[in-house]
Amino acid sequence: MPREKSIPERFDAYVEKVGGRLYRPCRRFLREALFGLVEKRSVLLSQIGRALNEPSRLIHTEKRLSRNLGNERYNDAAVEQDYLQLVAPILRDERYPRPVIAVDLTDIAKPRARKMPNLYKVHDGSRDEIVNGYQVVSVEAVGVRGRRLPLLSRLFSQAAPGFKSQNATTIDAVTTVRPHVPKDAFWVFDSGFDGYIFFKRLDELGIRYAIRLKLSNDRFLHSPEGKMKVSELVELLPQPHAHRIKFRRREGLGWKKKELQLGFVRNVHLPAYTPGGRPAEKKQGETRYSLVVARGLGMKPLVILTTEDVQTKADAGRVVDIYLERWGIEEANRFTKQGFDLEDVRALTWTGLKRMVQLTHLAYGFLALLVHGPRKQVERVASSFKAFGPVPEYMFYRLLEGIGRLLRATMDGGP
Repeated sequence: MPREKSIPERFDAYVEKVGGRLYRPCRRFLREALFGLVEKRSVLLSQIGRALNEPSRLIHTEKRLSRNLGNERYNDAAVEQDYLQLVAPILRDERYPRPVIAVDLTDIAKPRARKMPNLYKVHDGSRDEIVNGYQVVSVEAVGVRGRRLPLLSRLFSQAAPGFKSQNATTIDAVTTVRPHVPKDAFWVFDSGFDGYIFFKRLDELGIRYAIRLKLSNDRFLHSPEGKMKVSELVELLPQPHAHRIKFRRREGLGWKKKELQLGFVRNVHLPAYTPGGRPAEKKQGETRYSLVVARGLGMKPLVILTTEDVQTKADAGRVVDIYLERWGIEEANRFTKQGFDLEDVRALTWTGLKRMVQLTHLAYGFLALLVHGPRKQVERVASSFKAFGPVPEYMFYRLLEGIGRLLRATMDGGP
C-alpha cells in the first residue's frame, strides 16, 4: 500500500505541476507567494515577506517580490492552463457525475484608492454603493454533497488597455475552461448575463446552460401563449408544483427546509435579432428553451431560462436545485476576500494586480485539492487549529488557519 503523501510533499508537487513551464526564478517566486498567502492569509507583499523570514532586511525581500510580481518572463497563461490540466481529471470521477459549472462576477472595492492602475467605478455589493475598484470573473465546479473545485479567476477593469466588454471577458473565461470540463457539464449564470449577445455566444459554443432572468428587463419571449414580456409570462404562468429544498443559512446552525411553488413552460424562444442588433417583431430565434419559475425564496420569483427540455415537475425541480448550487461560488468569492484579505490587494502595475488575483486563486485551488484528497488527513490539519466546535462542513477557513505551520518545514529546506 503506497505511503500517504504529507502536506509539504503535496505542496511541492502542486507547485511543480502548476509552475512546471515557468522560468526557474519565476517558479521560486510562485512557491514563495503561495506559501506566504496561506501562512499569513494576506495578499500584501510585506506579509508574504514576513512569512519567508529571510535573513535579509524585510524591505529587500519585499522589493524582490515586487520585481517578480511584475516580471515579464512569468507566463500567466501557462500557469492557468497547467492548473486546469491538473484539476480536470477530478471532474471526471464519481464526485462530479455531471458537474455544474458556476460562473460569477464579483468586485474588489478600493474606495480610498486614487493612483492604482486602471481604477474604474464598480458596484460594491457589500455596501450597495458605487466605488473605485475592479471586477473578477470566477469559474467553479460544483459536485455531489457541495464539493467545490475552483477553475479560473481573472481580474479585469473597463479602464484597462484592450478591454472590450464584460460579455467578451466572461465568454473568454468560459472558452478557456470549456475544453477541460466534461461535455455534459451544465453551466449556470446569474441575472447579469441575460443579454442577447451573451445568449448568442453560448449557443455558438454548444454548451447546456441556465441563466436567471431579470424581471425588470422588458425582454420579450415567444411562448406557446404568444409573444409577451417576461414579467407578463411569469404572472400568467401557474405554479402548482411543490418542491422542497434544503439549505444552510449559516455554518453551524444546521440545515433548514423550505417549500417552493414551481411552474414551467416548454418551447420558449427568444426573438430573432436583426443585423443591427434589434429584436425582430415576429421572427423567433432558433434555440428552444424552457422557462422555470419558483416562488418562495424572496419577494420576487426566481425565473430561470434553460436549454434543458423541462417536461415534468421533477425536471423543473432539478433546474432550480442546480441554480441554487451556483450560490456556492459566491461563498468561494467571500472566502478568498476574507481568508486572503483580497480586497487589500496592492501592486505597482496592472500585470502585478492581475497576477496577485491569480495567485490567490491558486492558493484556494491548493486547499480545494487537499479537501479532495484523503479526508482524515485534511480533518487532522483543520482540527489542529484550536477553535470552538467540531470541524465544519465548509472547512476552508479552518484548513487555512492550520496549514501554514505545516508548510514551514518545506520552505526552510530552501527553494
